This record gives sequence, structure tokens and C-alpha cells, in this order.
Amino acid sequence: MSYIKQVVKGRTVKTLDVTASEGDLTALTDLMDGEIQVFDSKASGGTAVATPADLNRKRFSCGDRDSNLSTSFTVPHVKAGATKSDFKAVVVGAFDANPDSDVKATYLNLLYDRN
Repeated sequence: MSYIKQVVKGRTVKTLDVTASEGDLTALTDLMDGEIQVFDSKASGGTAVATPADLNRKRFSCGDRDSNLSTSFTVPHVKAGATKSDFKAVVVGAFDANPDSDVKATYLNLLYDRN
């Protein structure tokens, strides 16, 4: 497990605990805005930016319909140009459909988009 810490203009926006491969962590942090720090996997990503007026928060559900497994996750602030398709390319086929299973996600739904 790794921890992703997201900092926007000196303020810690959120700290996430993530169970993913190093490649998945890198792909996910590339979509996140602000300064990103990844602990336990010895990696970091993102770029420092000015604090936006509003955080561009997104909440997703992903899973596998055949096995009826699903989970959800929230990204506290993503880059303005990041779309559902960008996340779908990272998540589907790579993320686990459920934290307790090795079955890979076959779908991704956008539950909440605040921008």
C-alpha cells in the first residue's frame, strides 16, 4: 500500500491510501493537480500550481459486472484538462474491481464532478 499526499499552494488537500502497482500510481498522480507526494513506493509526481478558487474534485466507481464487485474512489483535485476518458484509460483493466479481489475493473463510472 502507498499513500498519496496532495498539496495545493502549501495546503494539504487530501492524503489517500492506495493499493496499486507503481505504474498505476504514476498514471494516477499524472492526472492529479498540485504537488503530489507518494510515500512507500519511493515516487512523486505532479506540479506545483496556484491554489484554484474551487477544487476540481472527482469521485468514481469502478468494478466488474460479471463478478458483481465494485469500489469507489475520490480524487480531491485533478488537472483542468483531465477527463473521464483519461481516468478510464488508467483504471479499466488495471485497477482491482474490489480491494479484496484480484479481479480487474471492466468499467468506470463518474459519480461526482465538481469543477
